[in-house]
Amino acid sequence: MVVLPERPGSGELAAELGSHGADGLEIVRVAAGPALPLSRSRNLGGDRAAEVATELIVFLDVDCLPGPGLESSYAELPDCAVGVGPVTYLPESAGSPAPGDLAALTDPHPARVFPSHGTRRLDRDEFGLFSSCSFAVRPALWRRIREDFGGFDEEFTGYGVEDTDFGHRLLYRRVPVVLVAGAHAYHRWHPVSDPPVGHLDDLLRNGAHYASRWGEWPAPGWFEEFERMGLVRRDGDDWVRAEARAPERPRKTP
Repeated sequence: MVVLPERPGSGELAAELGSHGADGLEIVRVAAGPALPLSRSRNLGGDRAAEVATELIVFLDVDCLPGPGLESSYAELPDCAVGVGPVTYLPESAGSPAPGDLAALTDPHPARVFPSHGTRRLDRDEFGLFSSCSFAVRPALWRRIREDFGGFDEEFTGYGVEDTDFGHRLLYRRVPVVLVAGAHAYHRWHPVSDPPVGHLDDLLRNGAHYASRWGEWPAPGWFEEFERMGLVRRDGDDWVRAEARAPERPRKTP
């Protein structure tokens, strides 16, 4: 199953996927405005997968490739837990590797230390270790998450923060989140900026929404770097564009 937001060229991509995809490939089309609806796309994809899947739903970002052991490792996931797998960020020199070449490229991001085998449950203050690049959940648990707090918050649009908020709400509501050894995914190389200046408006909007719920801003290192670049400034407890003032915002519940 592929969830495909409506963007320029999405029709052509849908046709290409349909002609070259595996038997039974389903494409879920999602209406999209100027800001990419990542939260809505994941929610709709998860809902549709829960309708047709009997054992397991695996969420994989479009720029990630599944490793040969991903499915079998996630298959050991406890029924009550959300599982997160290790992600290797491929170098530009890797190009478009064949599935059989992926294992030799394995070098997971060091920010998340995975167990050598089995799973490790995250503590409540480790919500920042959740990653939406690759995670898995049983259909029944996905339905319970949607009924409990809606899944990914669809007020987050565009780039960033929606996955940190999702991980935070999972652990706040005592849904177990575990790191799963061996469920490797591989993030294909593409140009990025660090910090992501091109997504500044999205991060300011989403960061303010996150702060209204949790009382603190996400990604403090990015915003401190934006400040050093003269792009943002502090306004009370908020970050705003250097020439702007922050509007009043109500508190939200987790």
